Formats: sequence, C-alpha cells, structure tokens
Amino acid sequence: MSQSDISEESVPIEGGNKGGVLVYLVPPYIFACTLGAIWLLIDGWVTNFASISSLWALDKDHTLPNIVVALLFTQVGAVLGGSLLAIVSFHRYQAIEKAFDKDHLWGFMFSPLLALIIGTLAFAIIQSGLVVLAGGFAAKDHYTATLGYLSIGGIAGYNWDVFIKKLKDLSNNVTTTEQQT
Repeated sequence: MSQSDISEESVPIEGGNKGGVLVYLVPPYIFACTLGAIWLLIDGWVTNFASISSLWALDKDHTLPNIVVALLFTQVGAVLGGSLLAIVSFHRYQAIEKAFDKDHLWGFMFSPLLALIIGTLAFAIIQSGLVVLAGGFAAKDHYTATLGYLSIGGIAGYNWDVFIKKLKDLSNNVTTTEQQT
C-alpha cells in the first residue's frame, strides 16, 4: 500500500493518554488547590487570616503580625500563579499535544508545595532588600500592599522556572562576592 492510499482520517494521532486513569485526578486536584487558595485570599482580606491564626492557638484578641500576613498573601499568590500554570500545562499536554504521561503527575502533585516555597523565597528576597521593587509596599495602605504581595507571588509561582534560574544567578553572585572579599 502506498503512502497516497492512506487517508488522513485513518492515521492515528501520535501520543495519546499515557497517564492512564490517574490523568483524571489532575483536574480535581488543580481545582481543589485553586479553590483553597482563593478561599484563603478572601479569608485574608475579610478576616486577616483568622482561620489560620487558630492553628497557632492565638487568642481572638491577637492577630497575626503584619509580616506574617504579607508572607501569607505572597504564598497565596504563588499558589494561584502555580494553579494557573497547572491549568495551562494540563490543557497543553492533554488536549493539544496529547502527550500527557505518568511522569507529568509528579509535577502536578508537587506544584502547590513548590508554589509555597517559591512564594516564601520571593517574599524573603523582597523583604531583605536583595531585590528592590518600585512602589514601596510598606508606604501604601494595607489593601494595596496585599495586592502587591499577591501579584509578586503570582508572578513567581507562574514563572517558577524563571524564578529558580534567577535564584541560581543570585546565589552565584553572592558566592562570587564572598570569595572576592
């Protein structure tokens, strides 16, 4: 049979679902992580994370310190950024490239943990002055500052690979500077 005898309709699509049944767990997992982050975001704006402060057995009269609240907003932003990336990636691998396999499951499973770590490090880098951003979060009102931290976390969470590369570059700069002194 020659190549011209094969119609395009009879040629199977390369790839396919190599993730098996587990591929169907990814969307609910992303959905749960995203809704949890949105719930925490609203909880942060409405009650200043009162639901979390009970984990540390704080009295109702005590609130979380401002630095902890800012950290939590950065972490929530990073989880939301990571969730956005997870949705886009899942769609690309499953629907467009049809190349989703079991190895991808690890990335989706660890995405929220990675986002929390990235959010924490992004917050620490900004607070320590290693990276200076225009706008001065501290000078703004509380809600503007929370949006700033949420945005920085979201950008860092969505672009985690770029963030890791910049962190490596920063690490190289710090170690090079220490060796020169």
